[in-house]
Amino acid sequence: MGLKDVNLSDEEALQDFLLDIDCLNELQPWTGHFNLFDVLKISKTEIRHSNMLGWLLNPNENHGMGDAFFKAVVQEMVVNDTDGRYDIFQTLLLDFYSFTVYREWKNIDIFLISDQDKFLIAIENKIGAHEHGDQLNRYRTILEADYPEYRKMLIFLTPDGDDPSDVKNWDVLTYSSIAEILGKQKDELELQPDVELMIRNYLDVIRRDIVEDQKLIEVCNKIYARHKKALDLIFEHRTDGRSQFADCIRSTLLEMAGEGSLDFSPDNSSESYFVFHTATMNQCLPLLSTPNSSWGTNFVYQYWISVRDNRLRGVFELGGWNVPDDRMKTMQEIIDFLKPNDKRKENFKYKRIFRTKWFEIEESDHMQEDISACVHKIVEDLLRQEKELLTKLNAVAISGTTM
Repeated sequence: MGLKDVNLSDEEALQDFLLDIDCLNELQPWTGHFNLFDVLKISKTEIRHSNMLGWLLNPNENHGMGDAFFKAVVQEMVVNDTDGRYDIFQTLLLDFYSFTVYREWKNIDIFLISDQDKFLIAIENKIGAHEHGDQLNRYRTILEADYPEYRKMLIFLTPDGDDPSDVKNWDVLTYSSIAEILGKQKDELELQPDVELMIRNYLDVIRRDIVEDQKLIEVCNKIYARHKKALDLIFEHRTDGRSQFADCIRSTLLEMAGEGSLDFSPDNSSESYFVFHTATMNQCLPLLSTPNSSWGTNFVYQYWISVRDNRLRGVFELGGWNVPDDRMKTMQEIIDFLKPNDKRKENFKYKRIFRTKWFEIEESDHMQEDISACVHKIVEDLLRQEKELLTKLNAVAISGTTM
């Protein structure tokens, strides 16, 4: 917040914002377009995403992409195969048109099979929920019993690349990769106007509602920095559930900061995410001397609580911009420990390392107490994971010293 903003009266701040109302035009790509999925209220419904992906993956459907999207997804899995599961030639030279696509075959979200090439692909799709029990192991057992001679590709699809419980047999695919692949296919192929519109709508939904759109976050932060006082006044005096939700999270984090559990950064937070740091991680990844990290702060990492509708979860993230060699070395060790199969360990702007599950808050008379309790659970889970990580890093440091 600049000095000018500090010295403005409330009325002057609001006038200044109204005179610069065109700054909101930058949000037009996210707010100003018709979207079929929004109209049908299915933008965050897991089963509808599985239906859409099943349609796109079927080369024999009427989307006009043929096998291009299907082949590109399989290629993505082969390129990121660090365990040698797939023979490159056999897999990429499959006849993709020979595959039949099923939805919910024996509860598997998307099941693709080619009897001609004796190859099958199972995709378990998780957007808001986590996998249940030994779900993935159970599906694999079914497939091995029913198709013992078939080569298999087992895919765990999530927004942020969550690790599957059966990491030995299931590969990870993210919705970010789906969006990247589908966007490329849309731009390269000549599609019918109605199909092109539907795919464009679907890409908008993925980038806005399924994965965190970093560009959207940057635009919102830019607008907020220019008109912080006016926007704070608007948020403070409006009455809605979201602002009350945010107020409760903010007050809980401030209370925890007062107790010394963490260092809360309200100026770097919004109603959608709440940033905090810890003394122990500050020692592990010391602050920069100038505020030029990936977030434009002195911190090369951050914890944050993400809010989507009435759901919360915590995230630990590294920022890779302008990081000195000593801190980048520590970051590489962290990535090696917790994301060993990560293909982009360098030259990244943001990298999420670990997270909590989503917590859902139901409306009730004791909603504020539930939100506060949820924030405590999220912070405790993140600090537990932090402790485990620092223990591993210390063990490596001690072992290197004694060698």
